[in-house]
Amino acid sequence: MQVASSTAAERLHLSSFGHAYLGVGAVLIAVLFYLGLAAQITQGSYDITRLQDQQRALIAEQDQLRYQEVTLHAPAQVQQSAARSGMQRVVPSGYVAGQAVAIDLTAPIGDSRSETTPLWARAMAAVINTVTHDVAAKTR
Repeated sequence: MQVASSTAAERLHLSSFGHAYLGVGAVLIAVLFYLGLAAQITQGSYDITRLQDQQRALIAEQDQLRYQEVTLHAPAQVQQSAARSGMQRVVPSGYVAGQAVAIDLTAPIGDSRSETTPLWARAMAAVINTVTHDVAAKTR
């Protein structure tokens, strides 16, 4: 093994200082790579913080706009705007009279048994009525 490393060293013409320089170079490259990654991570952290601040500002602006919308549509504000434009509230002069509804609210809910004719008889009557109506329409 020492023979192989010594022949490689002879081919590369590296001395013990050359090996040290290669080691220092490798460490330097690793340190630079680490610093580059650390800079990217730090930049990402700053971007996240900036975006979070931006989000908080937008949420506060949205809340302010919602408040303005609610106050603009409040009844008092609408009435005040109407008064400024010359509109006046008129007291209603009368109401429409309602009709009494004949619904028994105490009746049980469900199928009413007021129709006692069987279903087949009702279907037959519907067919006969349709046929007689068609015949009467053709004879006119």
